[in-house]
Amino acid sequence: MKDKRALLAEDLAAVYIGNLNTVERSLTLPHSGPNGSAFSWESDEERFIDKEGRVHRPLFGMGDRKVHLTVTAELDGLTENRVFEANVLQEKKDTVITEIPPVIWQTAQEGASALPDYIAAVTADGRTVSVPVRWKDVPEQGNYDTETVFSGTVEGTGLRAKISLRKTDGEDGARHCAAVRFPEPGGIRLLPGSCFYEAAVRMEEWLLAADIDQMLFNFRRAASLDPKGALPMTGWDAPEGNLRGHTTGHFLSGLALAFSVTGDRRFQEKTDALVKGLAECQAAFAAGGSTAPGFLSAYDETQFDLLEEYTPYPQIWAPYYTLDKIMSGLYDAYTLTGNRAALETESAMGDWVYARLSGLDAGKRRKMWSMYIAGEYGGMPGTMVRLFRITRKEEHLLCASFFLNPKLFDPLEAGRDILEDMHANQHIPQILGLLEFHDALGEPGAGAAASAILRQMAADRNRFYLTVKNFLTFTVNSHLYVNGGVGETEMFHHPGSAQTLFTDKNTESCATYNMERLYAAYFRHEPSGRLMDLYENSLINHILMSASHAADGGTTYFMPLRPGGRKEYSTEENTCCHGTGMESRFRYVRDIYAFDGSSLYVNLYIPSVLQTDAFDLCLKEETEGLFILEFAAACPKDVRIRIPEWAGKDFVVSVNGSTYTPKIQNGYAVVPGGFSAGDKISIQFDYTVRRFSSGDGKASLAYGPYILAALSEKAEYMKAPQPETVIRSGDGSFVSGRTGIKMLPAYRVDREAYHMIMDD
Repeated sequence: MKDKRALLAEDLAAVYIGNLNTVERSLTLPHSGPNGSAFSWESDEERFIDKEGRVHRPLFGMGDRKVHLTVTAELDGLTENRVFEANVLQEKKDTVITEIPPVIWQTAQEGASALPDYIAAVTADGRTVSVPVRWKDVPEQGNYDTETVFSGTVEGTGLRAKISLRKTDGEDGARHCAAVRFPEPGGIRLLPGSCFYEAAVRMEEWLLAADIDQMLFNFRRAASLDPKGALPMTGWDAPEGNLRGHTTGHFLSGLALAFSVTGDRRFQEKTDALVKGLAECQAAFAAGGSTAPGFLSAYDETQFDLLEEYTPYPQIWAPYYTLDKIMSGLYDAYTLTGNRAALETESAMGDWVYARLSGLDAGKRRKMWSMYIAGEYGGMPGTMVRLFRITRKEEHLLCASFFLNPKLFDPLEAGRDILEDMHANQHIPQILGLLEFHDALGEPGAGAAASAILRQMAADRNRFYLTVKNFLTFTVNSHLYVNGGVGETEMFHHPGSAQTLFTDKNTESCATYNMERLYAAYFRHEPSGRLMDLYENSLINHILMSASHAADGGTTYFMPLRPGGRKEYSTEENTCCHGTGMESRFRYVRDIYAFDGSSLYVNLYIPSVLQTDAFDLCLKEETEGLFILEFAAACPKDVRIRIPEWAGKDFVVSVNGSTYTPKIQNGYAVVPGGFSAGDKISIQFDYTVRRFSSGDGKASLAYGPYILAALSEKAEYMKAPQPETVIRSGDGSFVSGRTGIKMLPAYRVDREAYHMIMDD
C-alpha cells in the first residue's frame, strides 16, 4: 500500500486546470484529489486571477500578465504545494473599421456561390481583418459577363463593399497539377552519427517504453471498458481535460513513422496493439447505443453537440482537432505498417464525420470553423482527402469540402494578409488541407463527380491554389522568425512583428512542424531551392532544437527568443507540441529526396540511404561540409543538388573526383544523368561564421546552416560579435574573442540560458 506522502504527490500530479499559455476565461480549480487530498488555492496576482479561478483580463495596452497559482494539498496532516504559471491575455483591441478595400475575384463558377462570404477590412489602428459581407442584387442563377461588379454591406459599418467578378475558363488551374513526388515511406534510412539520427533514436527509445494501456485509458473509460489498471493520462490528456485523446493519435503516428524509418518490428507490434484497442473502443461505443455508428473518441459526443451550439473555448476544446489526430494516426498505421483494421476503423470514423456534418447547413459550419480554438479542426480536409484516396467513397471527398473556412480563405484568395490575431496552428493545417483538397479535385474523375458541389469546385480549383500561394507569401515575407518559426503566444501578430517581438513564447513547435509539411506539399507543385532553404532553416534551428536531449519524449512548446531565454521540454503536460514531436523526428526523412520524370532532387543534407525500386544510393558527410552522393545502382535521371542560400557561390561540385561546373537552375546545381553503380557526386560547402540581420536593429550569427546561440544569463541584449572575432573550438563550440562568451549551434543548447537575437 502506498504511504500518505505518495498519495499526496499523486493527487498533486493529477491536478489539471487547462492550457495556461493563453488564458482568456475563468478557470475551474479543483478542491480535492482522487486519493482524498483537500486543495486550497492562492494567487500572486488577484487582480488577474483570484483564488477562485475567476479571470480578469488586463485592459488592452497593459500587455499579457503572468500569474502564479499555488495549490496546497492536505492529507491527514501532511501538506505539499504545486505552482502553476498562467499567461493571462490582455483584452482584445477595439475593432473600428475605417476602410473596405475593393475586391477583384476570379472564378470559373456560375451563380451566387462564386462570391466570397468574407472580405478584408482595415481598422482604425491599422490592422487588416476578415469580416462577413452581404452582397446585394446577386441572382440565384446567373450567367455573368466577363466582368461584373457587385456591391455589398458589412454589418456594423456604414461602408460599402465592392467586388469585381472576373470569369475565367478554369483551364489555368490545370498547370497546378503536382509533378514532383517524394519516395515512398520506408525507402529511406538515416545513417548513424548525425544529430538527426541521434534525435530520432531518443524518440524511438521513448516510444518503445511508453505504455499502450495508458494511451488507451481515456478511450476505454469513455467506452465503458476496463482500463486494465493503467495510469490515467496527464496534462491536456488528463481524464478531466477536454482535449483528451489527441496525444494517443500522435503516438500512433509516431509508432508507424518509426517503423517506416527503422523497420523495427517492435514498432509494428505496438502499432497493432494500439489499433486493436481503439477498434475495441469503437465497437463498444456502437454496442452502447449512445453514439452514432463509427464514432470513436476519448469522450462522448457532447463536445460536438456543444460546438454546434457555438460553445466557446475552454468550455469545449477543439473536438474535430482531436478527431483529426486519431484519424491521422490510424491512416499512418494502415499506410506505413499495413494494419487493415486501422483503415476499417478510420473509414467508419470518416462515415461518422460525413453523417454529422452533412446534416448541418453551410452557414453553421462556417460559424463553427471561425471560432477561436473551439472550432479548430487541425488538417481535417487533408485527412478526409487521404481517406478518400483509399476508400474512393465520394462522401469522404465531399466531407473534406465541409471543412473549408471562408473567414480565412476568402481574403487570402483576394490577396489580403488577414493573419494578425489569428491562432497560427489553428490555421496553418487548414491551408495544408486546402492544398490537398485542391490536388484531389485535379485527379481524373473529380470533374464528373456525382456531387454538383464537387464538380463546381473541380472546375474552379485554381482559387484554392491561389489561396495557398498567398498564405505562403504572406507568412514567409511578413511573419517568419529567424529560426523559421511563426507566432508568439500561439498567435500571428502584425506583419513584420517577427522582426521585433522577442519573448519567452515565440515560435510554437507544432506550427513550425506544419509549416514544414506545407513547404513539402507545395514543393510538389513548384519545386524550388528557396522552399527547401526555408524547410532546412526551420528543421535545424527550430524542430531539431525543440527535441529533448534525453529519451523522455520531450519537445518544447515555445522557443524563447528573448535574451536569456531557456527551453522547457513538454513531457507530462501532453501539449500539442509534445504530440507533433513524436512525429517530427521521423517525418522529415521523406523530404530529403524528391523526383520527377527527369530528375532526382537532393533537398536536405542529412546522411541517409535511399533504396526503392527506382533508386539505390546513399548521401553521407565525409568531412564537415563535404557531402558525397554515391550510387549503388544505375540512375538515368539528372541529379539536382540544392545550393543553400547561406552558401552563396562558395561551393565545389565534383563527379567521380573531377571538378564539374554545373548549371544552376532554381536553386539547384544540375548534374546530367546516366550514372552507374559506384559513381559519386561530391559537393563541398565552406562553413564560415556569418552575421545577418534578424530584426529591427538586431542581428544573429550562424555557422553554415546552424544559427549560433550565445550562452548567457543576462536578460539584456548583448552586442553581436563580428564574425572575424569568433573562434571555433575543438569541441564544435565557438567563443567570442572579445567577450569570451561561449556559443553553440542552437540545436545543441539544452537547458542553458541563451541569446539567438542580439543587438546589431
